Amino acid sequence: MKRFFLSIISPLRSPLLILFIAVLYYIFIYQEITGDLGRIGQIVFSKEYRLQEKFQNTSPSIINCCDEKNFKSFNVLFLGDSFTKLTLYPNYLSEIIKMPTAEFFADNIETPEETFVALCNANIEMPKVVVLESVERDFVTRLCGLDFSSNIQAQASVYKSGTEKQTDFCTFYKNMFFDNGAVFHLLLHDSLFTCPKKEKDLFFYYCDLIIPDNEQINIAISKLDSLFQFARENGVYLFYVVAADKYDIYQDFASENNYSRKELLDYFIGYEYKNPFFVNTKTILVKKVIQGVKDLYYSDDTHWSPIGAKIVAEEIAWRMDSLGIIPNYFKQ
Repeated sequence: MKRFFLSIISPLRSPLLILFIAVLYYIFIYQEITGDLGRIGQIVFSKEYRLQEKFQNTSPSIINCCDEKNFKSFNVLFLGDSFTKLTLYPNYLSEIIKMPTAEFFADNIETPEETFVALCNANIEMPKVVVLESVERDFVTRLCGLDFSSNIQAQASVYKSGTEKQTDFCTFYKNMFFDNGAVFHLLLHDSLFTCPKKEKDLFFYYCDLIIPDNEQINIAISKLDSLFQFARENGVYLFYVVAADKYDIYQDFASENNYSRKELLDYFIGYEYKNPFFVNTKTILVKKVIQGVKDLYYSDDTHWSPIGAKIVAEEIAWRMDSLGIIPNYFKQ
């Protein structure tokens, strides 16, 4: 009987079978329980981390995905990249102002900046307010390449609402057994995350270290001026939100940092002072880190957590109110 039992289970003890099962687990199970940094860096994070109550959004979503045919029926339109698609700041902002809002993504246009220009040039009736979000690691390059003559005719076959574009993160999923250099790590002075055993660990995407040169920054500032003027000419209040890179927010809180300091958004502090429609989320979020607020970003991800997203939404709502554009209802 014992020999019979061993003959049955012996194939299950094969190293090749164990390796095969491990690969299946990694591909189909493990990658579903962590953020993008965990997936592309093959880093194990606690399963319970994202299940914490503070990360759960209990309020109903009042964001609508729309097409160009009904833009005018909404008060605020959100355009952006993954920070708009994957985080909750549009939801929080919508709940604060208590007005119909929508988000729109175009799968044939490379950047949210180009999407906004193309929509306006297509003579589409735009909402009163557009909140355009662009991530720090890309916004200078996007602005430098912005063409204000883009004019794509708005058709259902051209614009597709709510379409997810593949990002360069996807290319790293295929490289499961080798260090792909996609995720970097620093140790922090204090516990700024609540992920078990990783409270002082800062994991960030390698592209966070990309720093444009001064010529590119100057071109970007000039294009920003033109973009805001273009919005005014089209009767739109444009809020341009830069989602600060995770490394940029936490770099000064590292116990030892041999990487280059990133000062890109520091160049735009004066610009923001002159133009409050430009929202530099670094200045907002670093203050919160200094105050000891944890998990502004997910430990295992490049994006804001609901905590950081809500802080950014409240700042935008406050500016809408102070500029007299949309009443800020959370004061009432």
